[in-house]
Amino acid sequence: MKRLALAALWMLLVVILPSAAFAHASLTGSEPADGAVLAQSPAELTLSFNEPVEPLTIRIVEQNGTAIAIENIRSDGPNLILTPPAALADGAHVVSWRVISADGHPVGGSYTFWVGQRGDVSPLVVSSDDAGLRGAIWLTRLMIYLGLFVGAGGAFFVAWIAPSLKNGPRMIAATVSLIGLAALLLSIGLQGLDALAEPATALSDWAVWRQGIDGSFGLSAAIAAMALILALLSLRFGRATGRLLSLGALLGVGVALAVTGHAATAQPRYLTAPAVFLHGISLAFWIGALMPLAFAMRGAGEMTVDVLMRFSRIIPLAVAALLASGLLLATVQLGRLDALWTTSYGEVLMAKLALVALLLAVALWNRLYLTPQVEQGDDLGRRRMRRSIVAELVLVAGILGVVGLWRFTPPPRALAVAADSFFTHLHTGQAMADVTVSPGHAGPVAISIQLRTPDEAILAAKAVSVTLANPEAGIEPATAEARPAGEGEWRATMTAPVAGRWTMTLDILISDFDQISVEAPIVIK
Repeated sequence: MKRLALAALWMLLVVILPSAAFAHASLTGSEPADGAVLAQSPAELTLSFNEPVEPLTIRIVEQNGTAIAIENIRSDGPNLILTPPAALADGAHVVSWRVISADGHPVGGSYTFWVGQRGDVSPLVVSSDDAGLRGAIWLTRLMIYLGLFVGAGGAFFVAWIAPSLKNGPRMIAATVSLIGLAALLLSIGLQGLDALAEPATALSDWAVWRQGIDGSFGLSAAIAAMALILALLSLRFGRATGRLLSLGALLGVGVALAVTGHAATAQPRYLTAPAVFLHGISLAFWIGALMPLAFAMRGAGEMTVDVLMRFSRIIPLAVAALLASGLLLATVQLGRLDALWTTSYGEVLMAKLALVALLLAVALWNRLYLTPQVEQGDDLGRRRMRRSIVAELVLVAGILGVVGLWRFTPPPRALAVAADSFFTHLHTGQAMADVTVSPGHAGPVAISIQLRTPDEAILAAKAVSVTLANPEAGIEPATAEARPAGEGEWRATMTAPVAGRWTMTLDILISDFDQISVEAPIVIK
């Protein structure tokens, strides 16, 4: 049995610091661009992301509402290159896409372009967002957190700090661990439903479960299940083996959290992955200690004081590690201070911080005021301590519930990538131009232009000028001459003073007698 425990512990340690560097996926550009008007049907479509992604479902919804699934998809780094099965008719077309990012979360969206000429009506795309499914995902995540922190954390506390406690804490840790295992199993199916945008009736489809277990989410679920199983085994064996198994369970909690999710896949990976691991095991120790401590406060005597004093000596270190790692992760995820109140992620973080502040206040009260009373054998202090621990458990449940909302709120760092630049493709019978506007928000912008012929050869131009116009905002057209920057490359600097939809016109001088003008809408945020 000891060899089995050592092998399991070694497997957990091997995956503590995965080498891959991932981030939450965001669409950074498309070809054709959102709002573009093409003279003819494109042979290919391109979706550009800030990281490599795996396509789930991609379709084109035509003007009449007919959806065409795109099966011919190839990956080129962070780009997905799509080949429609047939030429697109004149009119509006909506590209509806759904991919899965490296952090295990499905990401979806859509954009519209026109063939022929712009129309006033776009096809209707039905959203796959299912409030019932989101609620089920949130609830199972809460149950998993309780299993990992109360179950595995409680098993560790019983084995290392309070082995003399009776069966009550052991039964609770075992029960919550079993609930966590059941929630883990269900979460795989729910993850598959969410990834494929399928209804609940598709839960019996094997493809849904296969998709759910794929990627970093499946790895995290497998490690979390191993941690819960080790916790259950530790409650059944003697002191030495139980301690070894419970240590494996505690480490497994940190590893399971460190291999997936927003925080675990943020850059720099060498800092964020260990920070999530440390955050997870610190939290598991603290939360796992609460239920056994509440049971210990029911009795009086040397054993109660001994358990409380052991916990009191260790918990400052756990809290310090928890706060330091949490501060690092919040700084990475937010990127800027105003994201606290201008993004959904920041709002969730502020709600969590408010509850954590209350929890720390209660813990500090326990440490400074009630612990000395219990140490002196004061029965009233012991009863107050028990009630205070129950209050901590209620706050912990609230914190875990709030944290579960992050499953549906991408961090500001991911949103910033998507908004950092705007890309569009301009295409005529004589020339093609790939245009990138950086940054993609109001103010001074740098415009990079790559010119090619329709057969993908470098287009040698004598001069290029760029014009930006926004008549709806009452802004007259402004023109700037672009500078050559290499083979077929031109660059210009301009100012887009307000956000909104602008019209960009490129005047390309091929020779003294041949000039091409092409225009397309661009979006400034």
